[in-house]
Amino acid sequence: MCTSNWQNISYNIDLIRKINPKSILDLGVGFGRWGILSREFLEIWDNEKYPTRWEGVIDGVEIFSDYIKPYHYLFYNEIHFTDALFFMRENKKKYDLIICGDIIEHMEKEDGLELVSLCLKNAKYLLINIPLGKNWVQTKKYDNIYEEHKSVWEKKDFKKYKHKKIKIFDDIWLRKFAVVLLSENILTYRKDFKTKYGKYFRIKNILNNKLHLKIITRYIEKIKK
Repeated sequence: MCTSNWQNISYNIDLIRKINPKSILDLGVGFGRWGILSREFLEIWDNEKYPTRWEGVIDGVEIFSDYIKPYHYLFYNEIHFTDALFFMRENKKKYDLIICGDIIEHMEKEDGLELVSLCLKNAKYLLINIPLGKNWVQTKKYDNIYEEHKSVWEKKDFKKYKHKKIKIFDDIWLRKFAVVLLSENILTYRKDFKTKYGKYFRIKNILNNKLHLKIITRYIEKIKK
């Protein structure tokens, strides 16, 4: 799908940063959300500088070529125009992370399960975003016949995997959808994540931030008078 829900974006980025992948395969590139955000928060955020060239690898697969615009190639190393399942059947390359951003519901259930299996064999982690339940009927959109929803998924479909992390979200119509992280091994995260990320939540920094906010608020009130 070229676009999807936003309620899960920060959670996805948090997981991606914890995993800290050096190579990513984005199945169903669409607008390019996950490729663009992965570049930003893996290669810019911590370094506090804009790199002259990307260090990591982000490849993509997109079946509907009209979604891909010139800006995509600023963030992706390679984009393959083909069916995701066909690509994974032929793929020999290994990735740290494969992202399935709202794509397996566009497949028959059997094909979707095969795709999950192939992804787990070719990546350390698989990150899935998926609508849950029967309230997501969808036909052709954006002049794209591949936008049709062909299968219904539930939380229980992913609970059978041994190493998993599942979080449920509501969209604006209160329909359920999930972010699912799977691996064939125990889920582990970068060792420095808590230390690096936690510094922003120390009491000293929280108090400083509150003080700065008060100063800014007073200044705004003053110039309004």
